[in-house]
Amino acid sequence: MLTPRKMQIDFHKQIKAIIVDDEQDGREVLSHLLSVYAPNVVIIGQAEDADTACELIDQLQPQLVFLDIQMGGKNGFSVLEACKKIEFEVIFVTSYEQYSLTAIKFNALDYLLKPLDIDELKAAINKATNRIGTKLEYEVRIKNLLENLDRKQTPKKIAVHLKDSVYMVNLAEVMYIEADGNYCHIFTQQNQTYMTTRMLKEFEEYLGERSSFVRINKSILANPDFIVKYSKGEPCILTMENTRTFEVSRRKKQEILDKLKKSK
Repeated sequence: MLTPRKMQIDFHKQIKAIIVDDEQDGREVLSHLLSVYAPNVVIIGQAEDADTACELIDQLQPQLVFLDIQMGGKNGFSVLEACKKIEFEVIFVTSYEQYSLTAIKFNALDYLLKPLDIDELKAAINKATNRIGTKLEYEVRIKNLLENLDRKQTPKKIAVHLKDSVYMVNLAEVMYIEADGNYCHIFTQQNQTYMTTRMLKEFEEYLGERSSFVRINKSILANPDFIVKYSKGEPCILTMENTRTFEVSRRKKQEILDKLKKSK
């Protein structure tokens, strides 16, 4: 475990939380770390399975839920599906790297990998505290996540941070995503631009194979619905609805033409 660096947590903002984990050791370790490094987080209940978690959430109405993804029987996501209302922030806890972690990040939610890292725990609590303070669309972000986890469907929205707000951007309105070093810029049909720290390959993973978006070169992920024309010769040049033009990588040309035909 890394030596913890100093990180500011507002200890005056008390947060009521519950821990959901089917392993007693997991619950005890997290509870201990919170008491030492985030005493503003008050554990008001613990659950070892999904059904008990649903009952606790309904009875105690926590502001924050630490939710283990893998549990015997029903998993952590089933807890959220069973909730009538989602009026709390969630920090997922898991032992495995998997697709769901990408979906979690793209919906402005946090996760912690076991064994827990103190810095990551404190950072997640800081972000959760800020979101609780502003009540940033708990239900919208969770419902979008649950839809995204259904691999039969393509994601419909992505969460983008802008100052103290999180915007749920409709992917159907995104014309293209452009890489810029360690950042990406998202351009929408409404001429809005959002900057994100997500890499282009992360967008590809999140969108999945069923998505209509296509990587046309090393820097651009384009939505075929907003391509207004393309040149037949070499190099192949695409023109977008906002008049931006992009050169298509030779190895991507046929894939793009196929997707353009499907989108018509």
